[in-house]
Amino acid sequence: PGRAGRAGQTLVEMAFVLPIILMVSLGVVEVSYALLHQHVISRLTREGANLISRDVALLDASNAIKTMSTTPVDFTNGSQLVLSVLKKGSTVGTANYDKVVLYQRYSIGTLGTPSTLTTAGPAVFGPAPDFKVANSDSDTNLRITNLPASVDISRGGLLYIAEVFTQHASLTPLDKFGVTIPPTLKSIAYF
Repeated sequence: PGRAGRAGQTLVEMAFVLPIILMVSLGVVEVSYALLHQHVISRLTREGANLISRDVALLDASNAIKTMSTTPVDFTNGSQLVLSVLKKGSTVGTANYDKVVLYQRYSIGTLGTPSTLTTAGPAVFGPAPDFKVANSDSDTNLRITNLPASVDISRGGLLYIAEVFTQHASLTPLDKFGVTIPPTLKSIAYF
């Protein structure tokens, strides 16, 4: 083959390889972007659970997390923080003896995502700053229905939980090629 034939062959090979290189490059950028955002929300959830485990009122802890938040977390636009305290009943003879119940909960944000931890029925919380339930010993609606089996609370003990949910906007147009990152990122921390 002459010089013109080699140039044409190179052009055809480049036409095959360039889209693959572009897709891999965009994939690396998009996944890195999502991992950075996941790290940010993981840091916030750990700090939130740590704060409430040190007897900081839920209202005060949520205000602290609001001031610590950074991109992509914006509780006024597309993010949600849920702080919960679970308690294992210790009063002998009550309906919730030795059962894990929701003891406190407070949520801020505009995303409207509920906690991943659900109760047997509706829960009514008291006023700020602690948002405690009225009767954790006898209200069976407060029982947690989906606590992971690996989480163990001793009788009378408390478990402090922070959850952060945030919207994740794609940086690259990979979704047009069928490659997607979840539109909502979430993190949960237990203390």
